[in-house]
Amino acid sequence: MGKPLTRDEAVGRLREDLAHVFGPRLLSLVVYEAPGPDARLVHGMAVVEGFTPDDLLRLAPAAAHWKRSGLAVPLMFDRGELARVVDAFPLEFSQILARHEVVSGETLLAGLAVRREDLRRACEAQARSHLVHLREGYLQGGAALEAVGSLVDASLAPLRALLVNVARLHGGDPRTPEALRAFVAERLPSAAEGLLPVLALPQGGTLAAAEAERLFPGYLVGVERLAQALDAI
Repeated sequence: MGKPLTRDEAVGRLREDLAHVFGPRLLSLVVYEAPGPDARLVHGMAVVEGFTPDDLLRLAPAAAHWKRSGLAVPLMFDRGELARVVDAFPLEFSQILARHEVVSGETLLAGLAVRREDLRRACEAQARSHLVHLREGYLQGGAALEAVGSLVDASLAPLRALLVNVARLHGGDPRTPEALRAFVAERLPSAAEGLLPVLALPQGGTLAAAEAERLFPGYLVGVERLAQALDAI
């Protein structure tokens, strides 16, 4: 298997792989923090001049090894489309603009901004999707409490990613679980009662049946109230 790469080594591998394919057409490479299930991976975004389907073919062999190296598949944009995709991917670009570093090339993100209404709409869609997922998961598990416990545990990383996005909508950028819970308590009071007990759970833990039975109804109500609050902004 070989020794896992450090973050700097993983970033270096990504830079080398992209430079090998794009050469001088690689105008900018940034890496950024991304909350959610793949938070431990190194996330990148490359901007190139004249992106072609042949570039994907040439990158595919390197991409097969990226996840083992701790790398997420990077976002890739042609320079001409960069300014036009910000409103199409408001959640992703809010993360990139808030938590990125330039690895090589130009600083092409200067002057870009996510419109608040685009971010609000995307957050509401994400919240409603999360709510639907919880309802569907409960029914698919036949209401069995062990299945509910697994559902809650699997939903923790997406919930935290959603709430980080909501915090950015309010001008915040919580970087610790404690800061995220403080934001929910202060800025989302209608949803806090149902969300805070879930946010206090350890990621990857085993939720006991009795605890799942106690937490899940309030969790559903909390996500529903979050969606309503986002709709009302």
